[in-house]
Amino acid sequence: MRPAPASSNEPLLPVLVRLALPIAGSNLLQRGVGIVDTLMVGRLGAAELAAVGLSQLLIFFLMALVYGLGIGCTVAVAYHTGAGDRDERARAIRASLLLGLAASAGLTVLGLSVSEPTARFLGASGQVLTLTAEYLVITWTFFIFKVMLHMAASIFYGVGDSRTPLAVVAFVNLIHVGIAFPLVFGWAGVPRMGVPGAAIASVVSEAFGAVSLVVMASRRGWLSWRGCWGDTLEVRRIVSIGSPAMGERLITHGMQLAYTKLVIGFGVAAYAAHQVGLNIEALSFLPGLGFAQAATTLISQRLGAGEGPAARRSGIYASWLAVATMSAFGVTYLLFPSQWMALFTTDQDVLAYGRTLMWVMALLQPPLALALALKGALRGAGETKVVLYAAILGGWVVRLPLAYLFGIQLDLGLVAVWLTMWLDWWVRGAVVLLRFRRMRWTEVRL
Repeated sequence: MRPAPASSNEPLLPVLVRLALPIAGSNLLQRGVGIVDTLMVGRLGAAELAAVGLSQLLIFFLMALVYGLGIGCTVAVAYHTGAGDRDERARAIRASLLLGLAASAGLTVLGLSVSEPTARFLGASGQVLTLTAEYLVITWTFFIFKVMLHMAASIFYGVGDSRTPLAVVAFVNLIHVGIAFPLVFGWAGVPRMGVPGAAIASVVSEAFGAVSLVVMASRRGWLSWRGCWGDTLEVRRIVSIGSPAMGERLITHGMQLAYTKLVIGFGVAAYAAHQVGLNIEALSFLPGLGFAQAATTLISQRLGAGEGPAARRSGIYASWLAVATMSAFGVTYLLFPSQWMALFTTDQDVLAYGRTLMWVMALLQPPLALALALKGALRGAGETKVVLYAAILGGWVVRLPLAYLFGIQLDLGLVAVWLTMWLDWWVRGAVVLLRFRRMRWTEVRL
């Protein structure tokens, strides 16, 4: 989608939907790489399933830094797009890519250093620990491709083009599937590699996606290779907007790591079911996240054009769409829990845990959708600190203490641990809703 002028008189709702749907598709396809890995290794056994799930959790944790930079990139690029300043937008794009390169170098070193000790601390041992380490060594060594794919997609979203990343990520998934199946299962004369084969397929496919998007941004004239690559003002803008988003992701994923330790304590089958449930929930979470990211872009563009009331309406529309979409998925989780779980595993112990988890996931959808959409809206207005505070309150003050109290100390079991997710997201949703309603949108400046 070619970016429309931010001052366009076209109704906001159609613009939001056209921007959000390809973003949701891109998110789903990017997550689809992990989902496909889970589907494949789930046929190998519970240990392989748990190893890939734990690996993805650690990857998500370090990707929090990149996610924050991506938010800063999208907001800066969208703001300059709305203001009609192409030179400033080019500076923001160069600064974003430079920050992405620096982040990938640091995270590669960090990931290689801490992955195995962290996995061991979280409770992984034996075959699960070995497979986790094998998967992560490959991922961290070529982590630059995952980082640059995310940063390049963030540039396109800021400009207002969400269809191109969707098309590229679709090809990424096709390449991944084409490589992963023979590597994991040993087809067509290729040696059976299992879990490491899934990691190799991810690396190769993400490399294609990252290079493709950067080349296309250059050909469209958005990325100029000449000029300063470390513009101080743009770097500060991206980092100042992105830092609280980084913090929010780190806080959330750090909480999830501690939460994972509680779940793993109930056994490998329990954690495998937990991981499968998260992959299933991604099918509803990612469309909601698409509306949130579209709200970030559209609100930043409207603010850049001086249209505060239109920015506020964008956030309201995104919230209603996210709640409706994710709640519809929740109904299917409630009605067909066994069928959803059976898509990923045939292990009877995992299926038994998973059916109960799907009922919890169904209840979780409305508050999760509300919090997601409003977080995206607030980020578009530069209000990233509130999102950080909501994550601390919901995750570290509510979810973790109550999960430990009810699930471990009072011995109420795994269901009690899972139900604290529901409380967590209601708290986060209430915090961001209160801030959204109190904002003076006509006075917002990035």
